Amino acid sequence: MVDDKGIVYCNRVLLGNWYEASQLEEYKLNKFLEQMKKGDLMLARYRKMSENLNKPTVLTQSSSSIEFGAKITLLAPHVPATDPPQEDKKGLVLGGRLSSNEISYSQELEDGCSVVGLSDLEPTEKSTFIIKSADYCNREGESLKYNQEFLLALSSSVTRKNPLYLRYDPNPIPGLCGVLPLYLSKHPVSNTRWRMLPTQGPNITRFEQEGKPVMVNTDLIINHCATNVNLGINVGCWMMGFYEKVCGPLMKTCLDVYGKELPNNVWQIYIPLAS
Repeated sequence: MVDDKGIVYCNRVLLGNWYEASQLEEYKLNKFLEQMKKGDLMLARYRKMSENLNKPTVLTQSSSSIEFGAKITLLAPHVPATDPPQEDKKGLVLGGRLSSNEISYSQELEDGCSVVGLSDLEPTEKSTFIIKSADYCNREGESLKYNQEFLLALSSSVTRKNPLYLRYDPNPIPGLCGVLPLYLSKHPVSNTRWRMLPTQGPNITRFEQEGKPVMVNTDLIINHCATNVNLGINVGCWMMGFYEKVCGPLMKTCLDVYGKELPNNVWQIYIPLAS
């Protein structure tokens, strides 16, 4: 790429220095206005990204079970929302993230963008997903059941007719995958399939709850079908984002001494009920 040096005069041009300087300033101003109009400036890209990713969304309202086709947000309610942690601030939602390199060529979440934990609990385009069927059948309106496979598609990508699915690759290809384990993919393959499991309790087993509808705003486990590991939040991995610190996801089944999942493996289908 050749650097644009603007208007350059040679020594043989009989022009005063003041005229050359004024012409150069006019050229720079016109170049700046042209770049701003095209959206090539970093500030314009940042504003466009903020408009796309932080646009408020309306989730599917439900006080009981959740259905295929519903717009949802996934919340990890028992993990710290700040770094360092504060007792009165807990809860991270799963959402897409654009890096400083990715914003240079796209201001929307695209194929390959990473997924992280976000402290902003308001439903926005970057954190809103749609539950899709994993068996190529039209299950719109059917209740999602425990241990039933499904896909999580980013809501804004479905609107653009180019669905992006939540994906985890257990053996990532160096150079093609980022440092974070979760990312958005346009290919609905086996690594994009998930299932909900109920949390373990002393009075009822998971086997007894299999096939029952998944309830909203209730603790549950999100399991990756291809690897049988649970989705979690890595509370020790914080990094800077464009707006605030974000937390890295974790693909690991974390158990206590009693064989029960730790808080960073616990999620909720977060549906803030309309007042």
